[in-house]
Amino acid sequence: MTNFLSVVDVIGLILFLLYVVHQVTSALQPRPKPPTAEEGVHLTFLIPALNEAPVIGATLENLRATVPDARVVVIDDASDDGTDRIVARFAASDPGVTLLRREFPEARQNKGRAMNWAVGRLLTQPPLAGGDLIGEVFVVLDADGRVGPDFAPQVRGAFADPRVMAAQGWMRFRQTGAPAGRRGLWARMLLFQQDLESFIVGHVQRLRALGGTASLTGNGQCMRASYVAAQLARGVDPWPDVLLEDFASAVEVRLHDPSHRIALLTAHVGQQGLVALGPFVRQRTRWTQGAMQCLSYLPELWRHPAHPITRLDFSYFILVPWLNVMLLLSILSQPLRRAFGWQGLALPGWMGVFLSVAPLALQLNWALRYRAERRLPWWAVLYTLVSLPIYSAALFLSMPLAYYNHFTGRRVWYKSVRHDDRAPVEPTTAKETGSLASGD
Repeated sequence: MTNFLSVVDVIGLILFLLYVVHQVTSALQPRPKPPTAEEGVHLTFLIPALNEAPVIGATLENLRATVPDARVVVIDDASDDGTDRIVARFAASDPGVTLLRREFPEARQNKGRAMNWAVGRLLTQPPLAGGDLIGEVFVVLDADGRVGPDFAPQVRGAFADPRVMAAQGWMRFRQTGAPAGRRGLWARMLLFQQDLESFIVGHVQRLRALGGTASLTGNGQCMRASYVAAQLARGVDPWPDVLLEDFASAVEVRLHDPSHRIALLTAHVGQQGLVALGPFVRQRTRWTQGAMQCLSYLPELWRHPAHPITRLDFSYFILVPWLNVMLLLSILSQPLRRAFGWQGLALPGWMGVFLSVAPLALQLNWALRYRAERRLPWWAVLYTLVSLPIYSAALFLSMPLAYYNHFTGRRVWYKSVRHDDRAPVEPTTAKETGSLASGD
């Protein structure tokens, strides 16, 4: 038992040190300045929609106001709440809005299949059929997504580089949907921590961008139409059939050609956050299981030429759900060790202090930066640190469910339920929030 526990502790320690290095190097990356352009590639927004009546109208209004020269295609996945009728009314008066509706039995399979189906149709019809696909970019936006006036210029600036095949905006969560008063304490904490998490991911993306391959994280992801057409022509889905199709699509970009790049945008793409524990756990269960399904990509990542940062970061992301089993064993075995006197890895005293202080220091760093970005009062730093363990416990609940679903062959595609939040209709831009903290 001692040898087994020692191995578990060593793996857990290595994982923790990798986490510290990853977080520190991400925090040290300076704020990028993406190129912008008022002209260049044409944008076609793809909006997968399943029962999105509370939000789809506001999303279409936002896009037509902020990117009036773009084409907006709503992929209705057999909605039964009138989503298609709302979109049809927009399309009847606005030629820039198109409705594509899927019907059963093909409908409601998953988001990736809906988008693959849609681009397959769009590429065979005017204006894309026979057009300049190099100068066309597909932008995937959730039905509750909102973009600001800085989004389109950054997309055009990024795709001015012919090596760029994809790009990703900075996903952020709107602080709406929580009940008022004490009933909304839990919901407001979830919303706050989800946006803080996406704030941290934005900094991690800066590290990835050093290798030329920022990850695609869903809402606000962009792909050059010529790349999408090339993938379909060789029988490869642009959005792979896994539960985390956005990350898998980023891996596919890298595997298709090592010279391809995925650009990082700093423009915010706003979306709703989840305000209840059950939906939150189901969403994160899908994300974790989706990362587990990407394990088959690991050998290809190391066989194909790639920047070391891309290889290490993508490999780390794919392996974490699997290696976390060892970390969980190390943590959960502690009561048994005390009860039966079992011994594991013996650590010096200073290492114990480091293991206690390092996580707190990392979270304090992010809390201070996040407070500065959102111009929150100083008590928000304490609130961040106090609510983080609760949020982490909610994240922990998703892991056993993801393992269960994966090993029993269940592929549960959880689709978030939206609420009407017409105010605000646009995400806050960097200009509106003022300067970020030093290093941001």
